[in-house]
Amino acid sequence: MVEGTENCLHLEGLVAAAGGGYRCPVCGEGLDDDGVSRWVGEAERARDETYSVDEGDGFSGIAREEAQREVYRRRRVMYELGNVPRVATTRPEMILVVHDPGTASYGCRIFYKEPRQAASVEQVSVAAVLDTILGLRSDPDPIVRLTAEKVEEFHGLREKLLGDDEPAPERRVFYANELRAVG
Repeated sequence: MVEGTENCLHLEGLVAAAGGGYRCPVCGEGLDDDGVSRWVGEAERARDETYSVDEGDGFSGIAREEAQREVYRRRRVMYELGNVPRVATTRPEMILVVHDPGTASYGCRIFYKEPRQAASVEQVSVAAVLDTILGLRSDPDPIVRLTAEKVEEFHGLREKLLGDDEPAPERRVFYANELRAVG
């Protein structure tokens, strides 16, 4: 999580993350389906507490309306995530793999040409350790598995070049013709 975002409201919504969960693009918090339901439940409880406050001034009505809008916003995010068909997967047009020597990891960006589901994975990060890369090969998301396959290929090339005392590339682009069918 980014420092100072422990009470993040996930105002930009949630995006699909590796492993079938969701991630907030602002704070980085990861949620699974139950976590999203709890997040919506928190807004509903806050709304219900606001309704029980009867102070008789005009501000309580404004607070109730604001709490109800937050419940609607969170429910909309939850329904959008839940209504995305996970069966049909759009094939990526390109996968960019970048080695970060500072953190000893690979950052991957997945680019699509065709329209895709709202929960499509667009970024994956993985430590530059073969066991960790191989662990992603069994991820439930076919795009993450495909990305892990390409990271493994790039990692092997880098290791071979470094072993031969040759300069290793820091980035590699895999185009659609180099990607196997997704599914």
